[in-house]
Amino acid sequence: MQIRANKILPKVRHIKPSMNDLNMNLSKSVACTIGAAIAMLVGNLYAQQVSRPTDSGFSFAVYGDSRSMMYLPPKSDQKEEATNLFIDMFNLVLPEKISEEVVRKDVKLIYDPATGELVQIVMPFMTRSEVTTLTLDKGWVTEASVEDVKLLPGVHRTMFRLQGGEWVAREVAQAVKSGRAKFVLHTGDLVWWGKQGPAPSENPYWKLVNDVLKQLPAPDDQMRAAGLAGRFFPAVGNHEAWYDPDFEGVLSTFPYLKDFGVSDKRLIYKFDFNDVRFIFLWTGKYDYRSPSRWDATQPEYEAQMNELKKWLDEAKAAGTHKIFITFHDPVFCRAGLGAIPASQNPHEIIASYAKDLDIVVFNGHVHTTELYEVDGVKYLLMGGGGAEQDPTLPGRTNIKVPADYPPDLYWKGQPPKEEYNYILVDVEPGQKTKFTLNRFRPWSATPFESEELFDSSK
Repeated sequence: MQIRANKILPKVRHIKPSMNDLNMNLSKSVACTIGAAIAMLVGNLYAQQVSRPTDSGFSFAVYGDSRSMMYLPPKSDQKEEATNLFIDMFNLVLPEKISEEVVRKDVKLIYDPATGELVQIVMPFMTRSEVTTLTLDKGWVTEASVEDVKLLPGVHRTMFRLQGGEWVAREVAQAVKSGRAKFVLHTGDLVWWGKQGPAPSENPYWKLVNDVLKQLPAPDDQMRAAGLAGRFFPAVGNHEAWYDPDFEGVLSTFPYLKDFGVSDKRLIYKFDFNDVRFIFLWTGKYDYRSPSRWDATQPEYEAQMNELKKWLDEAKAAGTHKIFITFHDPVFCRAGLGAIPASQNPHEIIASYAKDLDIVVFNGHVHTTELYEVDGVKYLLMGGGGAEQDPTLPGRTNIKVPADYPPDLYWKGQPPKEEYNYILVDVEPGQKTKFTLNRFRPWSATPFESEELFDSSK
């Protein structure tokens, strides 16, 4: 792997000369300009004869788990409304009969006495020994830290900064606007949930998503010819399903997915672009008793695997060699919530095609970054898009896995750290696919770096 460190990500700079410079060098500039123009014409003629068509390769961006933390009514006279939202949240991860008791007893909402604004929340996290402190501004959580009073007393470890996800969204949008990326794939969890607002257009979380989407240019002629009416293609995550049983948020935000047969009854789809196949599956709503289980019902796991095999067989028969598969829960994972259980893990099915197809799988769900290459398949766990990064906390950095479990090629045995990132994927016919990860580590002396993954630069 190659790492490039920068104080800021590299930008192209245009420097305008002064009028004195122009006057002093006018003759030289004219001569150089004419010479450059002639050279360009000759070069273009030569390129037309010996080079591949300019549209034979393309690039796209990938990120995931970009949802923010909660937005809460910010005023002190809205405290009961905020409390009820916390109860609804705890209902998703705890038996309902104890959620209200826990919230009213242990969740402390702190308001600025001068302004009446909600500025801090102190609450339990995922174990009895973990205490979370949330900092808020205008209702949004801007930072979250956790103290484990048992494993690491006195240490407050930051696991979320709103600026991290904002940086990722800004950079991804710029990649598309500049032409560096043709479109965007997302591994799921774009929003916190479907509550808070009578419609997705008034939901604070979907508003953030739309703030990104409206920056993207309309599809170009090449995309439209391939049947792509948008620039952003998500797999559905469990958060998109929470309190939105009809998936109105997804369907209204990405109406062009209906062109691929997506509906509230069918959340999987595929498309082809430039002789490459893209497949999107749906892993389900989340069950706190088995948080990475493939519990989808639109359609169920077995039906999705039948579709997957059909789509891979079609690609193989058509001579489509490169395949990118995106779904939320991870096939392999060493931290946090862990991987999809073996009984519903699609690796064997996917790997059975690896001798004939070049397959890459993008996952999310676990809020960290991990890389695997197993049985000829590349797996990228892209969980650094902006959500809280609980796998960085004590007791979650490594979970128990078998001794022969595949190694994580990203952290390489070191505990994961707070990091916000996305990747740019460069696809060229007949060449090795290139993966460039761009990251932001707020705590680091070199916060912005780029890294080539899977030795793809060689």
